[in-house]
Amino acid sequence: MEQKKRIRLGCIGGGMIMNVAHVPAYVELREEMIVTGIYCPQKETAEETRENYLSQMARAGAEVDWEVRVCASFEELLERVDAIDIGTPTRWHAWYAERALAAGVHAMSEKPIARNYWEAKHLEEAAQTSGAIYQLNDDNVFLPRYQHIKNVLASGAIGEVTQLLLTRGSPSSDRNDWFFDPVSGGGAILDYGSHAVMGAWFLLGFDKRPRRVRAIDIRVKDRTRFIRGRLRDIETDDDAHFKVFFEDPGNGDMIPAVLEATWSWPDFGENSSDTHGHIRVDGTEGWLTSQFDENDQEYLVVHRFAAGERRIPIQSYRSETLSFRDEIWNFIRSIQQGEQSMIDARVGTVTAQIITGAQISQLQGRRMVELEEVGPYCQGFDDGSGDLLKMGDSIALELTRPYRLEG
Repeated sequence: MEQKKRIRLGCIGGGMIMNVAHVPAYVELREEMIVTGIYCPQKETAEETRENYLSQMARAGAEVDWEVRVCASFEELLERVDAIDIGTPTRWHAWYAERALAAGVHAMSEKPIARNYWEAKHLEEAAQTSGAIYQLNDDNVFLPRYQHIKNVLASGAIGEVTQLLLTRGSPSSDRNDWFFDPVSGGGAILDYGSHAVMGAWFLLGFDKRPRRVRAIDIRVKDRTRFIRGRLRDIETDDDAHFKVFFEDPGNGDMIPAVLEATWSWPDFGENSSDTHGHIRVDGTEGWLTSQFDENDQEYLVVHRFAAGERRIPIQSYRSETLSFRDEIWNFIRSIQQGEQSMIDARVGTVTAQIITGAQISQLQGRRMVELEEVGPYCQGFDDGSGDLLKMGDSIALELTRPYRLEG
């Protein structure tokens, strides 16, 4: 019998997300894929990631009878792989993905898809003209709780959805320095805001059309933090509340989603974590949320105005370990079957458009921003050089201006 051809995967970056979250998934999915190349501008980081992969494969009793090369350049990496996994700082997400797609190499990248709508739009255009597949890795929608809620809503259990409230985040400074940099990271609204927008849109259905967004408040709650051994003041937002309006194409109704993305304490619910984050959906016939009992068993609580409350036990993932595995598995299956991922470049680009729109809203007095305004706003930073990375830096600095310290 002919042996199944495994996907040759290349890693870009070697930080925590790659080593703690993705490498264990590579090992678990070793019958489907193998790592053949690793690239990072810091060679020692790439070498550490290589050793981590090899040691975890060895502990799993898996033979590695191929070369796992630490590549000297991104171009060398592309020559050795069928697909790449981008786990770099946010500044480079779209930059690497766009070039991989242009070379016919499949690409998945960590969220957010880009720092702003303009970078994301160019990536989407590359995906449209490439024969390769792009997936935005937003592992939250691979958590069973999101899928259970989506299915219960689609069943009409609470009637027509009238409003959704969702909070995502983690009140911690235990993340790499670049997260707090206006150019490399961009703040909580890019980090957890991407999760919040994607989660809300997924639950409502990707057939819904985001139309406008308004900042409720995007701010700095905890300015002074101890980050990787250094006490410092941050210069990005660490807490973002904003509202997105989704249009139902079937009837023209607007469904508001009120979202919180925070690196501080949550305001919308008691918990903002990955597996326990607060979600509430209101409908014309009732409302829905999730709860956990003393044994950490999760339930969907469906309250119907006329019929009372019902608690539905659902499957839970106790950590994101399994959702990371599922998102990578989904990417591999999409390649094998030649079908685009549900979380493709179009979905990622509109998510970036919403976040950029919320940042514009905050800059301009928290006014309502139509999403069609976002493109012209970004284009205003075009200096004619054709350097999209430089243009992205300029947009990032302007959108984070309210949070930076003067002098």
